[in-house]
Amino acid sequence: MLSAAKNPPSWYHRAVAERRLPFTVTDDEGASHRGELLIVRAWQPDLELSPDTDFTIVLVEQPLAPDSPPPASSSVVVCAPATPVRLPTAVTEAAVASEAGDAPAALPLRLPRPALAAYADGALLAARTLSISSREVFGQGASAPRLEPMIHDLLAASQLAEACWRELDRILSSPRPPAQVSRPERLRARLSDALERLPATEHGAHGTDAISRLRDIAAGAAPEVVAATAAALADDIAFIRCSVEQPEAAAELAIMRTYLAGAKPGPQARRLAGDLAFVREQLSFTSLLSQPHRFESLRATFELFRGDYARAYASHHELYWRAFAHLHNLLDEAAPLAQALARLNTLRSLGQPLGREALAAYERFTRGQRTCPAPDLESTLQEQPLCPDCRITMETGVPSQETEEVLHRLQTALVRQQARLSSEAVRRILARGGERIEQFLQIVQASDLTGLAQVLDDELLAFLLELLAQPVAPAPAALNLLQELVRAHPTVSEEQVEAVTQTLRQLLIEMLESQRAVDPSHQAAIHLASALPQPPP
Repeated sequence: MLSAAKNPPSWYHRAVAERRLPFTVTDDEGASHRGELLIVRAWQPDLELSPDTDFTIVLVEQPLAPDSPPPASSSVVVCAPATPVRLPTAVTEAAVASEAGDAPAALPLRLPRPALAAYADGALLAARTLSISSREVFGQGASAPRLEPMIHDLLAASQLAEACWRELDRILSSPRPPAQVSRPERLRARLSDALERLPATEHGAHGTDAISRLRDIAAGAAPEVVAATAAALADDIAFIRCSVEQPEAAAELAIMRTYLAGAKPGPQARRLAGDLAFVREQLSFTSLLSQPHRFESLRATFELFRGDYARAYASHHELYWRAFAHLHNLLDEAAPLAQALARLNTLRSLGQPLGREALAAYERFTRGQRTCPAPDLESTLQEQPLCPDCRITMETGVPSQETEEVLHRLQTALVRQQARLSSEAVRRILARGGERIEQFLQIVQASDLTGLAQVLDDELLAFLLELLAQPVAPAPAALNLLQELVRAHPTVSEEQVEAVTQTLRQLLIEMLESQRAVDPSHQAAIHLASALPQPPP
């Protein structure tokens, strides 16, 4: 619940005149946290903050500059509008409450709608990424800003900051107890000293990243921004201490940790995934720092996991490439169909090309590595968690469903092209082509995709291309049909398309019925294209 602070500080009257509004927030556990809301013209990182507040919300009236630095404290958030605004003063309302001798009244901070809209389209600037957006705070039809969720976000970041400083002090002080009050500037100085003592050796990927994060904190970065969790920060600090005090054990542990980071058992190997989580937790620099005598036990734990993992990975590797070989056999068998579709797509007279995405996916699947012999894989897995040749993980699955879908799409597209070749107009043109074209036409009419793929070579494709490029002459029936349609609809607008379609349908039905009336023994059919004249011999 958001309410005015019960006990305003001694500077309250001056602060209200400077547009400072005290607030108290009750968290989910019932604890109260005092904070304030500042209204300023523009954001300045050196803005004076009250020392005894748990959080600060800064409303600026000017948009943020592109290079605006975030607040140094994780307990501060800056709310900036997308366009300049002028906020109303709240001095009169607070002064009345103060004269009555009571705590300042709860100020809902009702803003004009244009200001709310400007802040909703604006930005929130904080030391750490918030889980709430400016539109959630100021937009969505709100009559006043929804400050509580944003303040809870700030409090969570502030609590993480306190935990990080405590862990930093604890690890730097070990085995002595940490100070009762963690002073950031003093801890940064101690962290800098610890970093200075690091040996100039190769620290591995994990060590390099840890050192980089700690140097940022020593230089002034907020630890809760740099570190993912307080425990992760503690392990980073333990790493640099172990590197100084136990360099050989620290280097070996770093290698183990790098191996574990690359091992991915996948959802199918639940027991192995559980073992990995356990081993990762055990093999920490924090454990090595506090219990150096347990290093042999840590090494044995790692070796046991690595043996189980290597056997499981080798088995997955073999099964994966065996299944992949089967998929490539299916792809190879479908090669004639893919080639036939690609060739028919060059016949522009048949219409737009079909199955282009399926053909591209087919080419993608057929390229690349087909097998991975991986000699002496189990020995290799003693040094690294993945096969050095194929780099598959235990999470990598064979794309069986995707392959079947591509093959189905290829076949569907080829069936549609075959249907185009079976059309009346195309059949009339193909009828001119001689014995080979007649055989081709029989295959097409029989919907024999395998036969189609076998006979459609480059020579036949060139002949079809030339043949289909010749124009098709309309039959007298087609001319009569068009004449009737034009007589009924001399002009066609967008609104008349449906009516024209109905008229054409009715004309076709009448023409078919007329044929059946003349000769009921023959199937009625309307020939829209005439046979082309035969070329001279």
